[in-house]
Amino acid sequence: RQMNGDGLRARYESVTPISLKGRVDQIAGSLWVTTSAPTETFKQSYNIAADGFEAILNSLKTVTEEIKQVETVLEKYKAPYTPGRLPDWKKN
Repeated sequence: RQMNGDGLRARYESVTPISLKGRVDQIAGSLWVTTSAPTETFKQSYNIAADGFEAILNSLKTVTEEIKQVETVLEKYKAPYTPGRLPDWKKN
Protein backbone atom coordinates (compact mmCIF):
# COMPACT_ATOMS: atom_id res chain seq x y z
CA ARG A 1 0.00 0.00 0.00
CA GLN A 2 2.82 2.39 0.76
CA MET A 3 4.40 1.77 -2.62
CA ASN A 4 1.33 1.73 -4.89
CA GLY A 5 -1.48 3.11 -2.74
CA ASP A 6 -4.75 1.59 -1.60
CA GLY A 7 -7.03 1.29 -4.63
CA LEU A 8 -9.99 0.00 -2.63
CA ARG A 9 -9.81 2.85 -0.15
CA ALA A 10 -9.44 5.34 -3.00
CA ARG A 11 -12.59 3.95 -4.60
CA TYR A 12 -14.72 4.55 -1.50
CA GLU A 13 -13.12 7.65 0.01
CA SER A 14 -12.60 10.95 -1.73
CA VAL A 15 -9.05 11.63 -0.52
CA THR A 16 -6.37 9.05 0.23
CA PRO A 17 -2.68 9.46 1.08
CA ILE A 18 -0.42 9.74 -1.96
CA SER A 19 1.57 6.57 -2.56
CA LEU A 20 5.32 6.61 -3.14
CA LYS A 21 4.75 5.67 -6.78
CA GLY A 22 2.18 8.45 -7.07
CA ARG A 23 4.68 11.00 -5.79
CA VAL A 24 7.38 9.85 -8.20
CA ASP A 25 4.92 9.72 -11.12
CA GLN A 26 3.74 13.25 -10.33
CA ILE A 27 7.30 14.58 -10.25
CA ALA A 28 8.40 12.76 -13.41
CA GLY A 29 5.27 13.66 -15.35
CA SER A 30 5.50 17.33 -14.44
CA LEU A 31 9.19 17.58 -15.23
CA TRP A 32 8.58 16.27 -18.76
CA VAL A 33 6.48 19.33 -19.59
CA THR A 34 8.62 22.08 -18.07
CA THR A 35 12.04 23.57 -18.58
CA SER A 36 12.28 25.11 -15.13
CA ALA A 37 14.12 23.64 -12.16
CA PRO A 38 12.28 21.32 -9.76
CA THR A 39 10.01 23.18 -7.35
CA GLU A 40 10.28 22.94 -3.57
CA THR A 41 7.13 20.81 -3.63
CA PHE A 42 8.85 18.36 -5.99
CA LYS A 43 11.90 18.29 -3.74
CA GLN A 44 9.75 17.63 -0.68
CA SER A 45 7.82 14.90 -2.50
CA TYR A 46 11.09 13.33 -3.60
CA ASN A 47 12.43 13.33 -0.04
CA ILE A 48 9.22 11.77 1.28
CA ALA A 49 9.28 9.11 -1.46
CA ALA A 50 13.00 8.42 -0.94
CA ASP A 51 12.57 8.01 2.82
CA GLY A 52 9.54 5.77 2.33
CA PHE A 53 11.33 3.66 -0.26
CA GLU A 54 14.35 3.28 2.00
CA ALA A 55 12.09 1.95 4.78
CA ILE A 56 10.38 -0.49 2.40
CA LEU A 57 13.73 -1.65 1.01
CA ASN A 58 15.08 -2.28 4.51
CA SER A 59 11.96 -4.31 5.32
CA LEU A 60 12.43 -6.35 2.14
CA LYS A 61 16.06 -7.04 3.05
CA THR A 62 14.96 -8.25 6.49
CA VAL A 63 12.30 -10.52 4.99
CA THR A 64 14.81 -11.87 2.46
CA GLU A 65 17.18 -12.85 5.26
CA GLU A 66 14.33 -14.49 7.19
CA ILE A 67 13.35 -16.47 4.08
CA LYS A 68 16.95 -17.69 3.72
CA GLN A 69 16.85 -18.92 7.32
CA VAL A 70 13.58 -20.75 6.70
CA GLU A 71 15.00 -22.30 3.52
CA THR A 72 18.04 -23.52 5.46
CA VAL A 73 15.74 -25.28 7.93
CA LEU A 74 13.71 -26.75 5.05
CA GLU A 75 16.89 -28.15 3.48
CA LYS A 76 18.07 -29.52 6.83
CA TYR A 77 14.87 -31.53 7.21
CA LYS A 78 14.79 -32.46 3.50
CA ALA A 79 11.47 -30.77 2.87
CA PRO A 80 9.95 -31.18 -0.60
CA TYR A 81 10.65 -28.59 -3.26
CA THR A 82 8.93 -25.24 -2.92
CA PRO A 83 8.71 -22.70 -5.76
CA GLY A 84 11.63 -20.29 -5.86
CA ARG A 85 13.84 -22.41 -3.63
CA LEU A 86 16.85 -23.96 -5.30
CA PRO A 87 17.68 -27.50 -4.21
CA ASP A 88 20.88 -28.32 -2.36
CA TRP A 89 21.95 -30.93 -4.93
CA LYS A 90 25.18 -32.91 -5.06
CA LYS A 91 26.26 -35.45 -7.65
CA ASN A 92 26.45 -39.01 -6.26
